[in-house]
Amino acid sequence: MMRADVYDQLKERLFAGELRTGQFVTQRELASLLGATMNPVREAIRQLEAEGLITVYAQRGIQIIEGGSRAINDAYEYRMLIELNAIRLFAATAEKDAIRAVMRKVEASLQSMIEAPNNRSVRVAALERDFEFHREIVAFQGNEIISKHYALNAARIRLFRSSMGEPLRRLDIAAKEHASILDACLARKEDLAAKRLAQHINVSREHTLGIRPMNDLRLPQVLKA
Repeated sequence: MMRADVYDQLKERLFAGELRTGQFVTQRELASLLGATMNPVREAIRQLEAEGLITVYAQRGIQIIEGGSRAINDAYEYRMLIELNAIRLFAATAEKDAIRAVMRKVEASLQSMIEAPNNRSVRVAALERDFEFHREIVAFQGNEIISKHYALNAARIRLFRSSMGEPLRRLDIAAKEHASILDACLARKEDLAAKRLAQHINVSREHTLGIRPMNDLRLPQVLKA
């Protein structure tokens, strides 16, 4: 197995919740899990440690980063800083055709879940489009440094969320929230777009912290306005 393949597979296992936050594993356990030899596993470990997803301890092994409340809140505060600035710029300056192009992706994702509400593969694809929505808004700023560090932080949040339970349940409501944010962008209402995005991010934060039960699927009042 190639080094890039081992890295990608290990990251997928992390995001799928097969390796939990705070869990300790050994290199041999990871090699066995992936069906890989030690050299590409070591390389993947070095890369994931550089990204802040794991910590290597000389005598204790490899620990998946812990998802305590401090780490979760820090990650979401950083996310809020980056995304609110990005959505204001997007709402103010993006061509309306570009906003509509993002909207079409959101609507297609929502429609796929309406047509197959219990299809796991459909929801897994919708989850990827959910992350893509946020990455696309951030990337609109055209700043490679911001995009790079945002991606690293987003990976940490994704790992935290994978360890708190089923990440596929609320995607239809999240898509509706995305559409509501884009509606404000089309209307050139930067403050409203930022307000709706802030509420959207805070709901995600509360789910990740366990403050808001995942089965609370009510649409936040601010997003109904």
